[in-house]
Amino acid sequence: MNLERESLDFDIVFTGAGPANLTAVLHLQHLINQHNAQAEASLDPDIAVLEKGRYTGAHLLSGAILDPSVFDLFLPDFRERECPLEAEVSNESVWFLAGQKKFPIPYLPEPFRNKGCYLVSLSKLGAWLAGEAEAQGITILDSTAAVEPVIESGCVKGIVTDDKGLDKQGVRKPGSEHGMQLNAKVIVVGEGARGSIFRQLDQEFRLQEESRKQIYETGVKEIWKIPENRIKAGEVHHTFGYPLPPSIYGGGWLYALSDTEVSLGFVTSAEPERPVVDPHYNLQLFKLHPFVRKIIERGTVLEYGAKTITSGGYHAMPKLYGPGFLLTGESAGLVNMQRLKGLHLAMHSGVLAAETLFAALLSGDYSANALKDYQKRFETSTAHEEMYRAGNYRQGFEKSLYKGLVQAGLRLKVPGLTLAEKTVSPKENRLQPGRKEYNNWMKGKNAFSPDTSLTFSKSTDLYASGTVHEEDQPCHLLISKEDIAEICTKKCTEEFGNPCQHFCPASVYEIDLDADPILKLTPSNCLHCKTCEIADPYGIITWQPPEGGGGPGYKLS
Repeated sequence: MNLERESLDFDIVFTGAGPANLTAVLHLQHLINQHNAQAEASLDPDIAVLEKGRYTGAHLLSGAILDPSVFDLFLPDFRERECPLEAEVSNESVWFLAGQKKFPIPYLPEPFRNKGCYLVSLSKLGAWLAGEAEAQGITILDSTAAVEPVIESGCVKGIVTDDKGLDKQGVRKPGSEHGMQLNAKVIVVGEGARGSIFRQLDQEFRLQEESRKQIYETGVKEIWKIPENRIKAGEVHHTFGYPLPPSIYGGGWLYALSDTEVSLGFVTSAEPERPVVDPHYNLQLFKLHPFVRKIIERGTVLEYGAKTITSGGYHAMPKLYGPGFLLTGESAGLVNMQRLKGLHLAMHSGVLAAETLFAALLSGDYSANALKDYQKRFETSTAHEEMYRAGNYRQGFEKSLYKGLVQAGLRLKVPGLTLAEKTVSPKENRLQPGRKEYNNWMKGKNAFSPDTSLTFSKSTDLYASGTVHEEDQPCHLLISKEDIAEICTKKCTEEFGNPCQHFCPASVYEIDLDADPILKLTPSNCLHCKTCEIADPYGIITWQPPEGGGGPGYKLS
């Protein structure tokens, strides 16, 4: 049904108010201001930034370690502007955890070092960048989700925002509003990992090579308040091994934001080939290791969150531009898994996007050929050099942890070396009921009981995420009735034991096995991590943004 939508015209619309897009809009405005101070004819473009969270930073989650050198490119006085830096990295180590023991990696190669970097809260950093942008007169529309690109004659012409005030059946409630159509000469897509607008653009323009599709991990995180004298501000610890078997990629981190506040989390591979994993459960086991326990026990959880991480590296990056659009940050695949960071790369992409947009504003040329300059700028940047040197680091761990460590060592000797490709077929290595590894995993999980002081249930952690959705709104997790009947409660039950119950870190999915199996959805629990769409072994789940303003409310993460 065609809707009569309010239509607004802009020159540039940024979808997503993360560090990449906020950096882009800030740098672009600085370039415009410099131009207008010197040129006779001034530029005054109409620019908007869309944020689906109820405030900027509400959906931002990361470790996070910031390489501050990126500020030299667009905001060198960031310290004087009171950028929220929690602590400078003071001491760092990498540990292999085996059982109840830990073994240090005696030598930390240069790519893994974080000297001169800072620990930050990404949600605080996002809010600060938004404040800097608004001080420059930039319009940020919070509680506004971008749900669909406007594509005409093979070119993106704008974006459609979310409808407000629909009930669960899609019927309009009193005071409801249609979403708007925001027309633009260029849209800049910076939605983080596996964004819904990116997915639609990829389907339309084939931005990724089929043989080198992106791969992902799911990171879950807690912020803890702990007693004094456990750790020193700026300490950084990364781990691999326990509680994962060598066949599954992942690892943990613990960052001391202060002497009494730590960020800890665990990253687990999210892949449809091996869907029976539980990132939240892995985090709880991680906290039980003596190395972690002695730091956080008798502490208090302040916040919990989850997100997917783009991990395919240089060889899995999509095309960065197309007719009427640019990709920034994790939407562009800019995460260096070798260094376990991507924040500075995301911000660097924002700088390059801003310079491309500024050139387009000056020339009046917004064609794909003009926007191609963004790809060229990236290819001559230090961001490209860093991504290239890391190569396809993550793919080296597809077969096992130990083979991956050997290949990681070889890559340090030969930057950019391609030793592995993502070539696992959809049916290979699936963990089916009856297999020893699957049964042992389920046995351990079924026996696990959170102690409510060190370990927690998903529902308890969910409360700490500040997640809020309007209960009476359409379900944003799209699964056809036919797929529910034929796959969810039949084929998937038999083949995998319904892994959606496990891989979702917020208990959105539940299978009621009494009588006939029934899939129960609680979309109001959703953390917007998008793990379900990625790890679903049949590809029948489509995640789309719910009504803007819903979702987590991160403040510390």
